[in-house]
Amino acid sequence: MSSNTENWKNYCVTLILFVINAAAYILYIKVGDAVYDMGSLYARAVISDGEFYRLITCTFLHADAAHIIGNMLFAVGLGEMLEREIGHLRFAVLYLVSGLGGSLFSLTYMVMSAQEYRSVGASGAISGLIGALLVLVLVNHGRYGAVSLGRIILGICYMIYTGVQSTTTDNAAHIGGLVCGFLTMLIMYLARRGRGNL
Repeated sequence: MSSNTENWKNYCVTLILFVINAAAYILYIKVGDAVYDMGSLYARAVISDGEFYRLITCTFLHADAAHIIGNMLFAVGLGEMLEREIGHLRFAVLYLVSGLGGSLFSLTYMVMSAQEYRSVGASGAISGLIGALLVLVLVNHGRYGAVSLGRIILGICYMIYTGVQSTTTDNAAHIGGLVCGFLTMLIMYLARRGRGNL
């Protein structure tokens, strides 16, 4: 029993993020669309009304059960690999920066394309975790645990392809999160290496 407790301590931020996402979805079931009206990413509300909090709240909301289940499976799996490697605080920063970056990319696309729609989901943050994992694969000579360079590049290509093919996927959030996660992890790696921690 104590061993299981110790294991979960290694992934406590991942668990907290999972609980927040699940709680937000339960709140949606109980309250209804008012939750999305208040927290989804919507360009007019962010820019005209100054509701900048939506850049973060939208990353904890999901459209339906399939949406949250798919995202949380990826979040927990990637969190298990990354949080123990980089530490709780760095992992939390990585996740939130990736989510915020995905939202900013999505917002920029909404404005530039003059499209009005509401966006929700943790996929920008999750894409950032994939970008971070790519850094670990690259700095470890093409393999990190069971993840090879070819496998992760194939996964990224598939993610972008399916996003482009879908009419309901916020591909800008995916790309923005991926880029921000990659850069954030690269900065963390270089900083730790400069201090002699790697």
